[in-house]
Amino acid sequence: MKILPNKLKLNKKQIAVALSLIAILLLKLASIHPSFSDENLYYAMGKIVSEGQRPYLDFNFVHPPLQLYFIATVFKIFGSTLTAAKLLPLLASTITVVLIYLISRKIFDEKSAFFSSMLFILTPAFLAFSDQGYGIWESLLFLYLSLYLVLKQKYELSAISFSIAIFTRYLSILFFPLMLLVLYQQKIKWKRFALLSAAISAIFFVAFYLIYGFNFIDQTVYFQIFAKTNLSILPKLPLQYLGFGFFSVFLALISLAIGVSKKDKLTILFSAYPLFIDALIFSGFTVIIYHYFLISLSFIMLAVGGAFTLAGDKLVKAGIIGIVLVSIYHNYSTIDYYQNPVYANRFYEIANYVAANATTSDKIFGESSMTSFIAFTKNISISSSYLDSFLSYLIYKDERAVVTNLEKEKPKFVIDMNNYYESNIVFSKYISDKYERVETFEGIPTYIFYIRKV
Repeated sequence: MKILPNKLKLNKKQIAVALSLIAILLLKLASIHPSFSDENLYYAMGKIVSEGQRPYLDFNFVHPPLQLYFIATVFKIFGSTLTAAKLLPLLASTITVVLIYLISRKIFDEKSAFFSSMLFILTPAFLAFSDQGYGIWESLLFLYLSLYLVLKQKYELSAISFSIAIFTRYLSILFFPLMLLVLYQQKIKWKRFALLSAAISAIFFVAFYLIYGFNFIDQTVYFQIFAKTNLSILPKLPLQYLGFGFFSVFLALISLAIGVSKKDKLTILFSAYPLFIDALIFSGFTVIIYHYFLISLSFIMLAVGGAFTLAGDKLVKAGIIGIVLVSIYHNYSTIDYYQNPVYANRFYEIANYVAANATTSDKIFGESSMTSFIAFTKNISISSSYLDSFLSYLIYKDERAVVTNLEKEKPKFVIDMNNYYESNIVFSKYISDKYERVETFEGIPTYIFYIRKV
């Protein structure tokens, strides 16, 4: 059964895309470093899963489980290192671009494929985050693999791939209708794909429920519905989308206008549907983190590639390229923050500080990114297994119950970030009653250390 294209000889456009991907891959591999990111949390979780612990039962995890098992598998093979962990998002993001090229070439043409993939590579989101292990890159990879396979009429493999995408990140399911519309437009058996995907996904869901029990539903479904959409728990924080997504909206609208003028249904579909999903996420979620929108961005770039070819006006084409370049300039500080190894020095400094002032029998608690990095690199445990210590989850589980659990283990250090926990009445009182401030590490963000009172 052949899945990959028969032609292995690359043309100039394919070589340009390949060289761009290889260059970015090598540059990022050469400068691997920690950053202020949720990936530290997932790597720490992946490490303890590789050692035998179970998500939902031994520690809380608010996403479906496959990402952690991907990470755990890599750690089993290569060891629990940051370099090994980074291989997953780097390879997933790279292969996703290849799939974008192949899909765009199949439904549009070679020229559109070139522009879709190259413009996606040039987006600030790809430049800043393609090595960040959010789980979304793995999900995006399997989502695009599913679309590519079903366009090749490999229905069973496509349905399996789509189910893997869902149980890596639930956000993938929002693009199920888009895939069905594409298949309908391409005159492919969309009902067969829909039924197979639903059946296999149901099997996955039941299997995980039987393995993990109600905790799986509570942490991955109920939390996502009742906490992330609850403004009474946390205020809406839209700044990341307004910085990155602001420009993709313009690209989508330009592509939509070109698609309408040229009566190209796929360009219209790939422009309009992601905007609808972005609006849904933006209006529904309280915490707006940009990697939630990476799937939408990839489909918008499919539309942009198609529109770029359809557009006869060179001024329009220059405008599209101009928007991408302006977006890079506008978001350069973010790209630099995530890709410049200089910013990693604070992570090493803080982790070394804890290691020098605590033993492996001591416990810590605090901001997830930093505490998880310390746990991952220094083998110092997080109290009560609160690796995910975001306020949204702690409030969902009841802060008073969380404090009660913390008091059972009496963590030596509490690590706050920009007075994050101090902003909550319950945690502020707990810190002031039981801890004293001992150290501050200034920067973006500022970390504040509290040590338990004698």
